[in-house]
Amino acid sequence: MPDYQRDLEFGTFLFPKSSDAPNLLRQAKLAEDLGYDIIAAPDHPYWPQYLDNWTYLSAIFGATSSIRVFPDVVNLSLRQPAVVAKAAWSLDAMGPGRLKFGLGSGGVWDGVASIGGPVWSPGQAFEHVEEAVSVLRLIWSGEETVSFEGQHYQLHDATPPPAPREPIDIWIGCGKPRMRRLVARAADGWIPNGDGIEVDNLTEASAHLDRELAAIGRPPGDVRRICNTIRKKLQPQSEGFLFGPPEQWIEEISGLALELGFDTFVFGDRDTTEEHLHRFAEEVIPGVRENVARARSIAASATAPQAAR
Repeated sequence: MPDYQRDLEFGTFLFPKSSDAPNLLRQAKLAEDLGYDIIAAPDHPYWPQYLDNWTYLSAIFGATSSIRVFPDVVNLSLRQPAVVAKAAWSLDAMGPGRLKFGLGSGGVWDGVASIGGPVWSPGQAFEHVEEAVSVLRLIWSGEETVSFEGQHYQLHDATPPPAPREPIDIWIGCGKPRMRRLVARAADGWIPNGDGIEVDNLTEASAHLDRELAAIGRPPGDVRRICNTIRKKLQPQSEGFLFGPPEQWIEEISGLALELGFDTFVFGDRDTTEEHLHRFAEEVIPGVRENVARARSIAASATAPQAAR
């Protein structure tokens, strides 16, 4: 699988722990000042220690001026898609182009059930996500009225807000082949299930996504590929994939870009510190950018004579 030549982007998780609330916006501003491209925030309304995701994202918007944000990922089982589409549109209206919409079914079903939410089977989760993508697109379409008749969601001559100034990307978080097929058909980005991702799993899943894209005639570079994980660590000793010193991280992330086509890298943990923000920004990101730029330059030089002929 080749490098799809997309611009690289780097981000960090900032978990919305209420105990860290006084520091979170300062960390968001620091991430922006350090040159990060994006901040990810998970959506777990059933965890009492977490702030509400959309309130939190709104506060980040207000505390920063350019860094992009995304819910990683919207908990669809607890968020009606037409309403959350309006929330996303509202944030985008205040900072055009700064919101990416990460979408998932729910996943932590015990937590969902504990606050009265539904527990879906894998098949039901797929159906809800598939229909939600259609609802989101309709709400953001700018049409005068829209209707949709799905098994789980309906719109009856609904009146959407004005169309966003530029399209809002939908990135689907998933780990199963059926949902990757939906990514290929209907999404702008793919977020592999990420707590304990390993390179072998990413290789197999990326190859499957490429096959699904090829089957419908869609270029593989159309879909942004987001590697996000919270259970990796910068540390002196090498102990496995993305467990080790900065030079190891540089080589392994460069490999994900050049060999598997990943272009967006979001790392952090539930206790992200300012030290981590500095280290990743200063010791890892520049090295990855340099590696990838060099490899792309060499590849371009190698193909130039053929192009000239």
